Amino acid sequence: MDASMIGLLLAGVVVALWLDALAARELAGMYSRRLCADSGLQWLDQSIALQRLGFVRVDGRLVLRRQYRFEVSLNGSDRHRASISLHGRRIASYVLPARELPE
Repeated sequence: MDASMIGLLLAGVVVALWLDALAARELAGMYSRRLCADSGLQWLDQSIALQRLGFVRVDGRLVLRRQYRFEVSLNGSDRHRASISLHGRRIASYVLPARELPE
């Protein structure tokens, strides 16, 4: 195998990983918007950022664990951090700010 084939193969792998990362980010954004809507929170800035990336074993298979962070508002005038973790394409966990209980 010559150098040009190896370069082409590496470029293909990089593009595939980049596309997978974009798809996972879109999925995390969709999940976080849905969590906010279901919890009565406002999803701020329409953005989500990758916070942590690693591998985890799920049902005997090694999958990527991606943790994203985003910001939400309880009442429209405050900001709170929230996060969501994906194992592969599934939600593994999420953290949303606690709402105060009415007195």
